[in-house]
Amino acid sequence: MKNPSALLKNSSENLIRLSDCLTAGAKAELDLTPKPGLVDAFDSGSHDDLSYAGMLLSVSLLPQYYHELADSALSGANIAGMRKIGLEAEKRMMNICGSNAHKGYIFLSGLVLIACLKGGNLEDEIAKTARKFFSENLPESNGETARKTYHTGGIITECLNGMPSVFKHALPAMEAEYSISGCCERTRFAGLAEIMQTAEDTTALHRCGAEGLKIIKEDGKELAERLISDTHVEWLQKRNRFYKEIRLTMGGAADLLAIGCSVMLLNDSIEEFS
Repeated sequence: MKNPSALLKNSSENLIRLSDCLTAGAKAELDLTPKPGLVDAFDSGSHDDLSYAGMLLSVSLLPQYYHELADSALSGANIAGMRKIGLEAEKRMMNICGSNAHKGYIFLSGLVLIACLKGGNLEDEIAKTARKFFSENLPESNGETARKTYHTGGIITECLNGMPSVFKHALPAMEAEYSISGCCERTRFAGLAEIMQTAEDTTALHRCGAEGLKIIKEDGKELAERLISDTHVEWLQKRNRFYKEIRLTMGGAADLLAIGCSVMLLNDSIEEFS
């Protein structure tokens, strides 16, 4: 696997490409359909406050955030300064979209952007940057409450370890699938299957407790198996109906899949997600 950090020389052209890839990754995740419990082109999954149109509007706001964050990072701003830019992006998203939409992705993709600008091994730089971000107490949130209640590291541990759900599991599966099938849709499903099995998704814990996370992990394994037999689409539609019934979702998995799509684009492992 290539190292995107080594490919970026912080020229304006490459910074635009970095922004474009991170934005396209979010769009690639949103367009993947069907996804159980998540917003896609068919419906809003288990999210009454979200819609495909609203999420698409949220995606369109990301480039401004990336340009502001890159300018800040390259001008020598500290973590506090960069965190402020992220919070401003969240506020802008809420004001314009009326929901939290891509709040989790704003953080994760910002972490990847800063790590890319460091120029070292991307996984190592993500872990180093995460240590700085998490050196202060986190504000109360549904995710933070779930981490404390269920004694799990959630996205914090994921980031502190350099996003292994993405780099160790999803990306190898995505690249293998694409090399075999050349299908952008199957490639994303292959990544989602791995992330569902490996990520400690606190949105699932918040909605449905430990049983919800267990369901997602088991479904990730079955999705991987159904991809082989090409019986995954109808099954995913049925699982979406079930997830909606019990209000189960997996927002963290969606954000991590978007990161995986972005890194594939940065690596030139795929030209575009059609």
